[in-house]
Amino acid sequence: MIVAMTTVGDEATAKKLAESLVKNRLAACASIAPNISSVYWWNDAIETNAEWLLIVKTASDKIAAIEEFFRNNHPYELPELIFDERRASPAYETWVKSRLTREAGSDKTK
Repeated sequence: MIVAMTTVGDEATAKKLAESLVKNRLAACASIAPNISSVYWWNDAIETNAEWLLIVKTASDKIAAIEEFFRNNHPYELPELIFDERRASPAYETWVKSRLTREAGSDKTK
């Protein structure tokens, strides 16, 4: 299973991106962690900002499509996009894979 992470500057953007990823079957689930504090270098200065963290659960065959999705939809000039291969319980991993391959609108279970 792959966990992808990115940050955005506000809750509305986080929700919009998360919903679009799930709707388009690029992610089985996208969790939003609100109001984290990020400290980073930008344009030769140290910046500190409140951000929202998206934690995206997906599969390795979706990485290229997710990269393209964020290139086209992320508001940042250089979005943070980190992919990490993780081990999950077999049942959860099966669920993730099944959500990525169903036809849109066919999911009747939770």
